[in-house]
Amino acid sequence: MALLLRRVRAAVRRTCPAYLASQAEDIAQEVLLRLLRKLHRSEGEATFSSMYLLKVAHGVTVDEIRRRSRRPENTGPEEALLTHEDPGPGPEDLARGRSMGREIRDCLLRIVPSRRLAVTLHLLGCPVSEIAERLSCTYKSAENRVYRGLKNLRSCLEARGWNP
Repeated sequence: MALLLRRVRAAVRRTCPAYLASQAEDIAQEVLLRLLRKLHRSEGEATFSSMYLLKVAHGVTVDEIRRRSRRPENTGPEEALLTHEDPGPGPEDLARGRSMGREIRDCLLRIVPSRRLAVTLHLLGCPVSEIAERLSCTYKSAENRVYRGLKNLRSCLEARGWNP
């Protein structure tokens, strides 16, 4: 049992994020309870591989994170700093963001269609190689479409008063 407890603690240390370090022993105890339940169900025939222990430790850790996100609790000043949430953008920032989004869409509609598609894919996070594949063109052509399309977009936005 002592060997199993050491193995469980090691698995929990590997899966537990730093902000839950103070809860690591509780998580290890929950992992042990789950293992004992499995051992009881299998009538003492179960063996636990290192990978299985990691999976159970990960599952219990994720459960703890979910539990904390549903019901935040502050147990001390250091956790208050770790769990402090950014209040997010204010109403003015949200309105400005919506306005800028409309301007970007309007400017995108004014760009040559081949460049518009390349820029849209770029803004969605696609690498140039994927853009080239999707547009059925060479890498250099896709790169030029993105570069020129972004230049057109920037010019349009600047003309409308949106400077970087």
